[in-house]
Amino acid sequence: MKLQLLVTIFFIAHTCKAQFKTLTGSSGKSIESYGIRQDVFGTWMGRSTWQDLNDGNWMWVEESGLPKWKNDHFDRPVDVGTPLIPTDMQEAPNSLLQEVIDGKRDSVYLSLGKNLAKYGTITVFSRIWWEFNMYPVKQQADLFVRAWQRAIPLIRKGFKSKAVNDQKLEIVWCTNAGAPNPEPFYPGDDFVDIIGSDTYGMTWGKMNPTKEQILHRILNDPYMLKWQADFAAKHAKPVCIGEWGNVAVKKEGVDDSRGLNDFPEYIDAIYEWAKTNKYGCRYVNYFNLEDGGILTTLDKTPRSLKRLKIRAEQARK
Repeated sequence: MKLQLLVTIFFIAHTCKAQFKTLTGSSGKSIESYGIRQDVFGTWMGRSTWQDLNDGNWMWVEESGLPKWKNDHFDRPVDVGTPLIPTDMQEAPNSLLQEVIDGKRDSVYLSLGKNLAKYGTITVFSRIWWEFNMYPVKQQADLFVRAWQRAIPLIRKGFKSKAVNDQKLEIVWCTNAGAPNPEPFYPGDDFVDIIGSDTYGMTWGKMNPTKEQILHRILNDPYMLKWQADFAAKHAKPVCIGEWGNVAVKKEGVDDSRGLNDFPEYIDAIYEWAKTNKYGCRYVNYFNLEDGGILTTLDKTPRSLKRLKIRAEQARK
């Protein structure tokens, strides 16, 4: 009863008037294998070198699943985690950002845009430097903004030059939900199409959380879902969730991300939140992999899977 009251209070206080369709997608094992229509395919690019960005590295690799997705479902979107700079290089990010600002990498972004069209589908959601505010933040906000403002028009130009069949590129500014404050990194409305976040069903700490603690965090903590909805409304932008998913219960006593493994109320909370956004929620892309400390999947969370089937179908109507 207490849990339901928490969710209800939030959504009554923050309900939006307009109704929009929300597409459901996935990364990793396709949700279509469970009988859920997959409307968005999630993937990522390489970010080890400037050549990775120039070539759109990994998008064409069969193991990524994108070539097959494009062949089978050109009419459905793809979500591509797209580097702004090659952050896996052993160089200071501020130095790399300055190269962008100085125009030394203009040709890279033109080529990147062309490859997003070449390897993408009818709609390409490009999550540029997804989770850019993940702690510890090593780049200066002013350099990040100026580099973004230099790169995005070039990516858009390259994409437009190679687009076919009315292909569309949508630039996603995608935070790692929560602190540090992402707002100083916002590059301006002309350079962003969608306000995104990666919001997992977990808390940080040494002890596993309660249901109430997870829901309170994802909805109400600083720079989490309520903030995202408010920020997007302020900038007249739709939202998305580029990555979300349940997180495993973990051994106590060590600082870590901690979830409840099979937590269907979290599934409900995400879809209910999607309805609150003034300009709509374009899509929610479930991270169906054990990577990155998640350590669980839909295969291991049957109650959440059952809830996802119901909510995904409702959201796209």
